[in-house]
Amino acid sequence: MPSVTAMFSFTDPDAFRRWAAGVSLVLAPLCLLLGMIVDPLTAGADEVLGYARNPVATGVSASLLHYAWVLWVPGVLGLVHMVRGKGVVLANLAGTAAVLGLINFSSLMISDFFDIVLYQRLPEEQATMILEEAAQPAMIIAWQIPGMLGSLFGMVAVTVAYARAGHAGWWFPAGTLAGLVIWIAGTRAGIQLVSCAGPAILLVVFGAVGVAMVRMTDEEWRPARQMSTV
Repeated sequence: MPSVTAMFSFTDPDAFRRWAAGVSLVLAPLCLLLGMIVDPLTAGADEVLGYARNPVATGVSASLLHYAWVLWVPGVLGLVHMVRGKGVVLANLAGTAAVLGLINFSSLMISDFFDIVLYQRLPEEQATMILEEAAQPAMIIAWQIPGMLGSLFGMVAVTVAYARAGHAGWWFPAGTLAGLVIWIAGTRAGIQLVSCAGPAILLVVFGAVGVAMVRMTDEEWRPARQMSTV
């Protein structure tokens, strides 16, 4: 096991990058879980009106969700870095989709702040009209779809490649898929307990991999290159 000093060092590139990736894999799902706990919406409530009536909780929740997606980026890069040989093509393609998707997804959180101001300053019908007209095709095609699909499918595929490379059991991609599906289902249904259960599962599986990554030696962080690229 590497020493505490070796686990975090600004002068040792391998130790710092391993530590940064591992810690990010813990913090990202933790921020997602906290963001869902703070989310002010309740079952059956109108989304934008609920946000406008609870600006402080909405701001905290949106910020936590933003950093969840941002923090997953170095974690995903760390997972891709570890895949050599078997699964490398899948890891590279999925990692690219996930990183681009996560960056786009994080930017979507800023819309919550506009929702707050619009519904606080304008009549409900006028605010709704502005938001509907703001949903331009370019935003949907270039921002929303890549953000949601790229990050979610990309992250699952990255964990599959990581498991195929032998760095984790198949519980990792299975837990990732289950956590994301449960989170999305709970969020769409407006059931906070379910929407928090998904991130809790993600925290367990990504947290376990993140801690294992932080505890790796330099030799484990730089696995030998293999011939097979299936």
